[in-house]
Amino acid sequence: MRRLFARKIVSTVQQVAECANMSAARSTSPINPLHFRTLKIKRFNRGQSPPEPGPAKRGKIFYGWWIVGAAALTNGTGGALQWQGFTVLFLPVSESLGLGLGATALAFGLARAENGVIGPISGWMIDKYGVRPLMFVGTLIVGIGYLLLSRADNFIAFLVIYIFVISIGASTSFMQATTAGINSWFVRKRGLAMSINAAAFRLGGAAMVPILSIFVLKYGWQDASIGIGLLMIFLVTPMAFFFRRSPEAYGLNPDGDPDPHEESGNSARVIATYDSWTTKEALRTRAFWILSVGTMLRIAAHGTIFVHLIAILDWKDIDRQVAANMVGGLALVAVPLILLAGYYGDRIGRTKILSLGYAMSAISLFLVVFTEGTIPLFLALLLFTGSEAGSSLNWALVGDLFGRKSFATIRGMMAPLYNSVLMIGPVAAGFVFDWTDTYTPVLVAGGVLMLLAAVVFLRLEAPVLPERATEVEPIETNAPTAIESEASTPIDD
Repeated sequence: MRRLFARKIVSTVQQVAECANMSAARSTSPINPLHFRTLKIKRFNRGQSPPEPGPAKRGKIFYGWWIVGAAALTNGTGGALQWQGFTVLFLPVSESLGLGLGATALAFGLARAENGVIGPISGWMIDKYGVRPLMFVGTLIVGIGYLLLSRADNFIAFLVIYIFVISIGASTSFMQATTAGINSWFVRKRGLAMSINAAAFRLGGAAMVPILSIFVLKYGWQDASIGIGLLMIFLVTPMAFFFRRSPEAYGLNPDGDPDPHEESGNSARVIATYDSWTTKEALRTRAFWILSVGTMLRIAAHGTIFVHLIAILDWKDIDRQVAANMVGGLALVAVPLILLAGYYGDRIGRTKILSLGYAMSAISLFLVVFTEGTIPLFLALLLFTGSEAGSSLNWALVGDLFGRKSFATIRGMMAPLYNSVLMIGPVAAGFVFDWTDTYTPVLVAGGVLMLLAAVVFLRLEAPVLPERATEVEPIETNAPTAIESEASTPIDD
């Protein structure tokens, strides 16, 4: 009995010492033990049944895919109406309020400027407080904003509501928040997961843009705004409750893997660490600025063309409803391309796929200048879907290069750059058309910007991890990639 009692005492002391060592290691070592994290969860969540540590049980869906589903529904409805719906409202608002195209585009441009200022702040808030509260509040504000927008009867009221209510809410939700949520739950399958999110956004656009156009033509843009607001409040806002901070908080690993270092044979080569880059460290790297410039060039061209797309087709003597249907058709075609880009981006690297897509988009814009007729224009614009296919890979690269913990903040630090050109581009394009009565200079400039973006992304290379990081040996596979580092720290609760 004495020996048994002594063994129990020794065992207890060893367990206490082990926990103490783990606690000390948490502050000095980049590794956060999942066992210690699981003990915390059980202590503070008695009465609950969190998932068992390790991979998802066989037959059960990894919870990260539920987050992807919630993100897809959020962006496929609310996100599609918020971002792609503006091109439908563009001409009706201009005519209803007696504005030129340049003045109408000013609302969109100023909203992008506002997002550029708020982007770093909202990104920091998402990393600090989690996706769920920011998503809930943001989408609710957007919904209320559209209800208020339906009462706007002059340009000033429209401008104030769109910029200071709708745009502020949108800056903390939709793609900014959902990509951060997905990035927290995936590493190996990050490209595919983000591509599903982006594909849903385009698929929603394929359905929502023609429907919204019919509604606007029949009832007016004010009544359409009421419908958008109600949809945001009662369908999109509840999606926020599906989001969770990180898999480690529930005893799981990214991608549902049994081992966070495990790498499948057909995946892109990855070097993983348990210490994410901080925002300051990321800002000091050449990779951050190359990625920011490439993103800025791509968004400057894509955002400007998309805001004016129906107006461009109207300039080409295409009926507005037919133009809206064409926009929806292009979004539909983009869906399988986005999914394929995400799938192969996880295997062969993302930068080559991005460059190819942006080069295709440049050719598309040059062709539109010389093309006439509904079917030829649609065929020419099909190449522009290369930009659509690359957008999700663009944001997946942020996670590839700098990890998970500060993803939203680092992405937010890029916002002033790309939102500044997104503010100037649509406004400048509107005034160019007002002065010249042609979109040719706009299309040519967009093509040049897309070509530059293609070249810049080919120059992107993985940064060298800081000395403080504890590196894990690279996991060799047969598939090469331009991006060969991954910082994937478990996110603190």
